[in-house]
Amino acid sequence: MATMLSAAAVFGSFAATESWQSRVAPLSALMRRRLGGWEEHMDLRETIGSFVDERPEQGDSLTLYRENGRVYLQTWFSDGCHSRDEMAVTQTEHGMRLDDKGGNFFGEFFVMTAAGLEFHNDAGCFYTAPFYREQAEA
Repeated sequence: MATMLSAAAVFGSFAATESWQSRVAPLSALMRRRLGGWEEHMDLRETIGSFVDERPEQGDSLTLYRENGRVYLQTWFSDGCHSRDEMAVTQTEHGMRLDDKGGNFFGEFFVMTAAGLEFHNDAGCFYTAPFYREQAEA
């Protein structure tokens, strides 16, 4: 015969979970990078450009770098998630075009120009992420 839990027992287990979660501090993106070992091989990378997505609700940081002859775009999202995509590079009259070697379902690509990292789709450039301030000042 099935056992039925009282509402108090169910609520009590949710309350215990909630109080446990509120005591655990979320890890910062920097702490996650260090715990994940992402900084171990930073000296092998040649940074091409660092950018910040300043659109509302974004705040992502993007780094374009070369490692072992390959070009990668690494993105740290504002929620701490991370992506690293190998890019196909083509020099154009507008700048360095970057296409995700894994493909992009929406046909989007990037172009690095003197203004920053342009986000493109079939209609053209829809956003330009500026260079990270420290890099722009250097």
